[in-house]
Amino acid sequence: MGFIKFTKGASLSDKDRKALQKLLGAEKKKLQSALKDVDASISMLGSSKKAKKKKKK
Repeated sequence: MGFIKFTKGASLSDKDRKALQKLLGAEKKKLQSALKDVDASISMLGSSKKAKKKKKK
């Protein structure tokens, strides 16, 4: 994703605003799916640690 710098007093046209919202919405969906993957990995690691601790006792 590119970097957009806004200066004071800058405004977007409706077309640009809609395009930016669409782009940010797509990025948000990507990040949310990546976060779900990370959460799943963490929970898998947490459950494996719990299983190992139970076996040691």
